[in-house]
This record gives sequence, C-alpha cells and structure tokens, in this order.
Amino acid sequence: MDNWNILVENTDDGFTVATVLEVPDCQITDKTKQGAVEKVISKLQKRLANAEIVKIPISTQPLVSESSLMKFAGIFQDDPDFLEIMQQMRAERELDSDQ
Repeated sequence: MDNWNILVENTDDGFTVATVLEVPDCQITDKTKQGAVEKVISKLQKRLANAEIVKIPISTQPLVSESSLMKFAGIFQDDPDFLEIMQQMRAERELDSDQ
C-alpha cells in the first residue's frame, strides 16, 4: 500500500495525537503536529519492516435478508401504463385530502 491515512487530533492539554487509520493501534502523541506525524510514520515503517500485507477475497452477504417484497421491485419499469396509473392515483389522493 502506497498511501496511508493519518488522523491528527489536538488534545485539551496541548498535545497532538497522530493515528494511522488503517492500523488503529499505531498511534503517537507528541508536543507538535509535525513531531507526531513524523514519529507515527517512523513507527509504521518499523512495523511494516517485519510484516506482510496479504490481500484475500471475501464474498460479502447482506446482513439483513432481502425482503420477500424486493423481488417485485422494478417490475413495472417498462410498463407504459404504469406511469398513467400512478398519476391517476396521485390525483385521487390529492382530491381526497382536499375534502
């Protein structure tokens, strides 16, 4: 990985905390922003010198099962009469709400 994201935060006591977002336990606190960033980069480089990044494929499944009604979503998208029916229903609802 060529680019890493570093979150830089100022604490109430005047220090700066730098955290590598991709490796949350890779964190440094320093008196200055520049010092914190330099030190966290150094810490990450040392850690990566003895490590290997392995990419693995994982298929993701939805956490929530699809609603049984979802199989009907979009079934009228190519129906030329559907838009007309929807407009009629909307007009009737507006008439009902006015009364």
